[in-house]
Amino acid sequence: MKLETVLDYFKRQPLMYLATTDGDRPRVRPVALIYHQDICWFVSISGRLKIKEIEKNNNVEFAINPHDQEDLSTIRGTGKAILIEDLGTKEDLVKAIPWFDAYWKAFDDPRFILYKLDLEQISIQMPIKRDIYTFSLNSGETQIREEK
Repeated sequence: MKLETVLDYFKRQPLMYLATTDGDRPRVRPVALIYHQDICWFVSISGRLKIKEIEKNNNVEFAINPHDQEDLSTIRGTGKAILIEDLGTKEDLVKAIPWFDAYWKAFDDPRFILYKLDLEQISIQMPIKRDIYTFSLNSGETQIREEK
């Protein structure tokens, strides 16, 4: 398994399940993963609970179940959600979101909230081989362990 294979899967804009924290409680909700310019992004509408949770603690994790990949059962990403307020970046990202107009009027709509996922680690579970691959994006290291 190569990291590039996983990143190629992100290009399909799959649904991901994003975990945040609310005090000492985890919260998980579905959001769209937007993979654009080799970066993972997600968007939201201002005022949503996940925005308030991320403001207090921007450590997040997401999980994807790639049902169309027989050899993959779970892809997980861990890192920080970084709020992006730069209007040029927002304008560029709008072009990569085909469903944008269903939620916002324009890239400078104050209700349009953009986050960059600063990923530290990606883990892939491969049930057929019983392997778990962990890619440390900061160090470039890859670990493979067999699930018992």
